[in-house]
Amino acid sequence: MKKFWIVFVIALPVVFISSCDTSPVYPSLEETAKSVIKLEKEALENWSAGNPGEFPIHMADDVTYMDDIMASELKKGLESVDSYLNSLEGMIPPHEFELVDPFVQQYNSVAILTFHYVGSVDGQKGQPWKATSIYNYADGEWKMVHANWSLVKQPGMEPSDEEQDSIEEVN
Repeated sequence: MKKFWIVFVIALPVVFISSCDTSPVYPSLEETAKSVIKLEKEALENWSAGNPGEFPIHMADDVTYMDDIMASELKKGLESVDSYLNSLEGMIPPHEFELVDPFVQQYNSVAILTFHYVGSVDGQKGQPWKATSIYNYADGEWKMVHANWSLVKQPGMEPSDEEQDSIEEVN
């Protein structure tokens, strides 16, 4: 009987400890897709309202960002991204937008959202953009850690002289 209690006392903690799963739990792909698309739309609602400085509402402190407006060089950190986006105040007209074919991939704590963005003013569609936003899941929430925006280059479409002058002035 003494042998039984010794085995029991030793085996019980081993069984208990081995049954505790300490690996992190991440949302399902379906939950992740709903969450990151919702977060992206919230940020883009600010952008499309003409408030680019309010775009980084779901960005992590160590976010990186690039685009085809004036951020052709990588912006590193929330402060740099925030400063850049605030510099666009008054340059982004209020407009309607559509997220076309949003697609989410998930790798544990990382979600990659890829989509096309089409803005329109008074029913007139602008040039489409392609975008990739990368989110990280930590402390129970998704935060954007990288975003890359570029204009969709359509074959045979060159910017007008006026557009090219505007691009050169900005850069």
